[in-house]
Amino acid sequence: MYKKANLDDLDMILVFCQELNEQNAKMSFVSLASREKLQEQLEDEIYHFYIAVLDDQVVAMFRAKRGIGNKVHACYVACAVKKEYRKQNLATDITNYGLADLKSLGVLIARTYIYSWNKASIATIKKCGFEEGGRVLMHQYEPDLGEFIDDLLFHRVL
Repeated sequence: MYKKANLDDLDMILVFCQELNEQNAKMSFVSLASREKLQEQLEDEIYHFYIAVLDDQVVAMFRAKRGIGNKVHACYVACAVKKEYRKQNLATDITNYGLADLKSLGVLIARTYIYSWNKASIATIKKCGFEEGGRVLMHQYEPDLGEFIDDLLFHRVL
């Protein structure tokens, strides 16, 4: 069910990212809604994609962007789950799966930013052993909420 993604998975991942884009998801995968951008990242060695596949479709994805040079020990991570598959521990499981692989590749610390309103993602990342390390206060104004939101920084030493 879980696997490290490669170019053979491009079409399935593209559909997944396009669905996130259509749902106006407020996360980094929406920028991968073009074939060219996705292929570029799948071919770039600093990106690592992990997917959960059911019935020939991606239902969850975890992506890590590894640092370069003197930052190669670290990565930024993001995770998303298809709407109808949420609340089944897929985000936790695929995050832990990806982190285990990244650790075997020499990554020492993983970081992520999560908007302060995103309680489900905060709960998931804490369940995966991440700790809050700081926040960008009033990062942006969120018209749907009618308030400023913070960007929370979480980390986990692997």
